[in-house]
Amino acid sequence: MSDTRRALLRRLTLLIALTLATVLALFTAYAGVHRDAGAVRHGTAPAVLDITTAQDALRLANAAARDALESGQDTLVGAGGGYRIQLAVANQSLAGAAEGDVAGDAGLRVLQTVSGLIVAYSGWIERAAAADEDAELRGAYLHYADTMLNREDSGILARLDRLQTEQRAELAAQTVFDWPELLAWGAALLSSALLLGFLVETQRFLRRRFRRRHNPWLLGAVLALLAACALLVLATVQTQRAKDESRRDLAETVAIWQAVAGGAATGEGEDVARSIRSTAEEVETEMRDTGWRVGIVGWVPALAPVLATLIVCGLAPRLAEYRFRAR
Repeated sequence: MSDTRRALLRRLTLLIALTLATVLALFTAYAGVHRDAGAVRHGTAPAVLDITTAQDALRLANAAARDALESGQDTLVGAGGGYRIQLAVANQSLAGAAEGDVAGDAGLRVLQTVSGLIVAYSGWIERAAAADEDAELRGAYLHYADTMLNREDSGILARLDRLQTEQRAELAAQTVFDWPELLAWGAALLSSALLLGFLVETQRFLRRRFRRRHNPWLLGAVLALLAACALLVLATVQTQRAKDESRRDLAETVAIWQAVAGGAATGEGEDVARSIRSTAEEVETEMRDTGWRVGIVGWVPALAPVLATLIVCGLAPRLAEYRFRAR
């Protein structure tokens, strides 16, 4: 076997090995950023907003009930009447949060407990409404209901606060570009650079050895690799930006609710509701285009046979010139 043939075979082997390593690294890095995009859009973000909606609805329901009963009205509906409406909103939002299943079995148990406590809370409010002839008894029932809702450690709102903290921790895990993603993309770009450099060097080798100015197959491999890397990097940057913006929007909405609930804000309940609606629209807009980017994940492995075919086609004719001949 001639030295030239050995050199060509070594280059072919190394190029194929680098191609497989590069495609695997690109697939791992790209999938690592995109695998949770759908969960953020359809699960985690709506669940965070559902809990915030439920919390604010319970606060408004409690305020409406107290206003209606302490003002001497005989009913919880009507002019002062957001109580039943807001309670229905809270229950519907909790059901939506349960469908999201963000915090797993533990989160579902919390939601089941909260649903039971809301039934008990509603019972105290109904008793207060029935005690229309005894202001002192009515006040006691309202106090029990208020305590069940606002107790610092075990109240309904406190339990939902803890659940939302877990949801936001899951959201952070799904959206933050942390060191695993950084290492994965560092390895992918380094491997891509090595493959690109070796393709260019092989082109120069063939030019020197075979006096051919260009090898169209290797040039095609270079262009395919550059195009694939550019597409994957651009899609990753766009998806990560969408995830970061969604996380910030959700954090701002939760902060508005906390400020209103803590009395640090002067806004009315509609401020929270408006922020929730706005954030839901913004997250949907920001994350909408991630769908087709996630779909690219399944196509990344196809880059390996494309590059391998171009490389083999580029070197095979030169290898054929130095094949063994029978004597």
